Amino acid sequence: MEWISERSGAVYHSQETEWYLELMEGTLKMASRKRKVIIFGAKGFERTTTDLRIECFQWYQLAQIRNVRDYDVVIFNLLPLTSIDEREKVAWNRFRTLLDFRVTIDILMNGGSIYIVGDPRFNTPLVDRPQNQKNNLNVAQQQGAPFLEWTGVKYIWDSNAGDTITRLFDYRSEHFSEYIAKFSKWRYSLFRAELDYETMGRYFKQSAHGEFKLSRDDFCRNRYKCALAFTLHLSYGDNEFGPLVFLPELSVSEEETIQLMLSCIGIETDLPEPKWLSEYMAPGQDEVDDEISRIETELSALNKNLEIANFERASCRECLKLLYEKEHALEPVVRDILRALGADVEDPKEKGKEDGWLAVKVGDKTYEGVLEVKSTRRDKFGEDGRKQLLEWIDRGRIQRHKNYKGVFIGNSAVEKPVGERPDAFSDNWRKAAELSGICALKTEHLYAFYVLKKSGKIEMDEIWKIIFESNGVLNFDKYLAHLNI
Repeated sequence: MEWISERSGAVYHSQETEWYLELMEGTLKMASRKRKVIIFGAKGFERTTTDLRIECFQWYQLAQIRNVRDYDVVIFNLLPLTSIDEREKVAWNRFRTLLDFRVTIDILMNGGSIYIVGDPRFNTPLVDRPQNQKNNLNVAQQQGAPFLEWTGVKYIWDSNAGDTITRLFDYRSEHFSEYIAKFSKWRYSLFRAELDYETMGRYFKQSAHGEFKLSRDDFCRNRYKCALAFTLHLSYGDNEFGPLVFLPELSVSEEETIQLMLSCIGIETDLPEPKWLSEYMAPGQDEVDDEISRIETELSALNKNLEIANFERASCRECLKLLYEKEHALEPVVRDILRALGADVEDPKEKGKEDGWLAVKVGDKTYEGVLEVKSTRRDKFGEDGRKQLLEWIDRGRIQRHKNYKGVFIGNSAVEKPVGERPDAFSDNWRKAAELSGICALKTEHLYAFYVLKKSGKIEMDEIWKIIFESNGVLNFDKYLAHLNI
């Protein structure tokens, strides 16, 4: 195995001095209060002293965590989540309420640090669903989102394994030398990391993207220079903050790994009790164990109820995606809401073509239509969506031998609150839509119909008749007035 030091003369020493001063400044700030550490996915390392508090939560205990930004050090122990079965037990919707890119920035830019121990290359479901309802998830929900989405970074991994390790240490990473000394083989490596502007765009204006920068310090690589252990630093303007540290799985036990990792960042702890010690009963322990058992039974029931309630809440709020979602993610939401409003909706068969076919029965009459769902960050829709809808109508004539009503459903100015969005249709768009015989409406109108139908304030037959028998951009603003949006 090769050992390399990246120290280099005067440049190194000037950097080291600057880094040391920054470190001392942060240390002095924390000296006036307890250093607070939270560990996700661990137990037995809890402790409180005059200057330190460590709190541990296992992955099924996320409901007990309140504010991740209140900690100086955040540690994610992913070692218990190596199997799909274990990951499916985690309330990931709750996790996303605790941690997103905005929270990550708040932690790192205020002197905090984040450590990830273990393999982070897995996706988390977009909807937490009780186990007996897993099969009802659509494909996008089953595929989920990358676990690391909250970092605001995209990762390109190499999934090949090996055991050739090159260790590189400088003044920022040499305190991890004992950890890496116990690292002997690897199953994956990092090829590249880059800023995820789509994730960042949910929390910062697009004009701010250019101010963000990302740097990476590798302190452990494989033979072909992909990173095995590394640190990411985000910077905004001239201010660098972090670190976000990635540490691989070691050949020692999970408890020893976490103990060693804590030691590397200056926190000395005892190992949790080994499992075999549970056979020993200390004086007075039996009464305490009975009380713990009672509390755990109550917590188990509460956690199960919480999981169901979180799923029901997420299901209720699916309709709100009509007001902000964009591009391909908007299409299934529109189709689901149309179904909830009484339409029979057929999902598209070909990618890049029509966004669905719908049929609605009103009295003795059945209306049939073809969908074009469009979103834009701009205030007004372009001509492309309208022209595509005309193409789908023609495809219906050729392939299905029917004249379908073209229905355009769009979401414009998606980054603005609904009440601040201007008229999305130009005069030319309106005239062309009317002459083409298509019907156009906004996603907020669809949302209004859904809310009013759920509350029993409208019957959809009248709405469907207007949609299928009218041409052009329809004015449904009177329905929005009921919702104050």
